[in-house]
Amino acid sequence: SIVMATDAKITQRNIMQATMMNKLLIITMLLLHPSSIQSFVTSLSFRICHDVLEGGSLPSSILYETSSGEDQMTAQERILREAGLWEEDAVGSQKASAIALEKERDDQIKRNILVAFVSTFLAISNFFWQYSHPVTDVQLLASMQQKSAPVSTIGTNGKPTVVDFWAPWCENCKASAPTLNKVEEEYDGKVNFVMINADQGNPWPFIEAFGVDAIPHLALVNSEGDVMTALIGPTPKSVLEADLDVLLRNSKEDGSTEDLPYVMLDVFKDKPERRRVHFDQ
Repeated sequence: SIVMATDAKITQRNIMQATMMNKLLIITMLLLHPSSIQSFVTSLSFRICHDVLEGGSLPSSILYETSSGEDQMTAQERILREAGLWEEDAVGSQKASAIALEKERDDQIKRNILVAFVSTFLAISNFFWQYSHPVTDVQLLASMQQKSAPVSTIGTNGKPTVVDFWAPWCENCKASAPTLNKVEEEYDGKVNFVMINADQGNPWPFIEAFGVDAIPHLALVNSEGDVMTALIGPTPKSVLEADLDVLLRNSKEDGSTEDLPYVMLDVFKDKPERRRVHFDQ
């Protein structure tokens, strides 16, 4: 009976130790991983009670930290590993990272598809808008008029000049507008392009100065302000380009002079003193 009483006291003491340890473990886990406390404490409680009742003492892995080996862990980390939660958390973290990366990649693909769709839609819309609302030749001439260089640049900035006399009612002017616009874009910054609307403002001083008697009238002026020739009517692009190239070469300071390959009307052949034009504004 004495032995049985002693065994009962030892068993009771071990159970009390196990109960106290369970409480300590619950507090510890609340501080470490509150989200996994329920499943962890349940499984660990049974394990501790089993170890205490069977072995008579608490597992040394719970009371002490591992101090040997390359994989040194704290007591809490060791508990988590023995409980099977440490590796599960690591795997879960890896899965979460992979899912996040996959979601980010999917979102990027969706954004790229959206940008491509919107760009394509805008391009197609712009095409159909231009197709259904074409720019007329008169609108093109008016646009070129707005970009026109002032007449005061003629013979003053070291560049040749093309002076175009036109009117909205002039059919040949409208037919020549696309060609002249392309040439203007090609020689932008190298040649002055002056547009004079014969129906707007007071064009008569310019008409008289250039001897205009019909339109379209393209006066080609060298860099010094001398009117070299006038091209009347629709002019092929190649003809205008050839004359402009010679005017550009003649504008260099090496003193070289070439004759224009295409000369149509020399308004000042009999009036050489009026060949050079100059305008203050």
